[in-house]
Amino acid sequence: MADRTYLLLLALADRLTAKHATHVVDERLVLAQALVVTEAAYGSSAYAERVERALVESLPPIRHGDTRDVYAARLRLIAEGATA
Repeated sequence: MADRTYLLLLALADRLTAKHATHVVDERLVLAQALVVTEAAYGSSAYAERVERALVESLPPIRHGDTRDVYAARLRLIAEGATA
């Protein structure tokens, strides 16, 4: 995994748990926050779009009933190299 994806996975996990950590997560929220963390790190450019695409492709599926903190924990595990 590229260093940039690793860092963005951690940033996304932090962002998801910053507010309402026990609320159920959904795909729209994850994708929107992926865009936010990518633009914060890389701005708005063709390169940032490629980085965001790589981030989205590395995301695990959301399981029914996943809360933000549970999904964020999986993101952190993936960033550290865990596989499912």
